[in-house]
Amino acid sequence: LVARSSICAVYADMSGRVMSVIESLVPAVEVYSIDECFADLTGIDDVNALGRHLRHILVQRTGIPVGVGIAHTKTLAKLANHTAKRLQSQTGGVVNLCTEFQRHWVLRNTAVSEVWGIGRRMTVHLQGMGISTAMDLASADPWMLRKKFSVVIEKTALELAGTPCLELDEPDPPKQEICCSRM
Repeated sequence: LVARSSICAVYADMSGRVMSVIESLVPAVEVYSIDECFADLTGIDDVNALGRHLRHILVQRTGIPVGVGIAHTKTLAKLANHTAKRLQSQTGGVVNLCTEFQRHWVLRNTAVSEVWGIGRRMTVHLQGMGISTAMDLASADPWMLRKKFSVVIEKTALELAGTPCLELDEPDPPKQEICCSRM
């Protein structure tokens, strides 16, 4: 075991630089953590081109490779981002889940344990109910999930099914969201 100290000021500076680049290219950004944000893509015609451009410019200006996930909800954007990283050689680090075909493929091929907010214990409970993939969770009855678990799991399932429940700090939900995080 080798212990190393972190240089928080450097991480914060790099995070600020990354977020500034993203903010310069999209209408609105919600910083989620030091290395992750959600962006509103309303009004952007070619979101795939934006995702590729964003990856390129961030590596060029900061040296930091990022994964880009694009979808209609935050939970799907996080899942797209996870897929962009997991299948980087096939995706080039950018995954767009805005079409039903792409969304369904990723949902069918992702274990429920890989969904944002689903921990080990919840995975066991869901698997006990026959819910083993993200698609199973997206297809589950939201009301039953709320009664058995919580409103959080209900919202997760609704988001996976394409219904925005976790909005940016604006009254109208964005048409598309992007989730960027370090590779």
